[in-house]
Amino acid sequence: MHEPERPSDRRLGLAAIWAVGIVLLVIAVVFIGRNFWHHDVLKEDQQTGENRADDHEGLTPNEKR
Repeated sequence: MHEPERPSDRRLGLAAIWAVGIVLLVIAVVFIGRNFWHHDVLKEDQQTGENRADDHEGLTPNEKR
């Protein structure tokens, strides 16, 4: 059997650059989308007077385990 042809180093490098670029783009879109969502929630909280920063499960700093 003969070996299948291997893509050139230049094509492999270009494919790697595209793959890394797509992953970074997805991360950036998620990060930016989350910031827009957080901005909307914060604006809503400020308008209603709610403070969701205190909505958490667990011990407060004054409680001991």
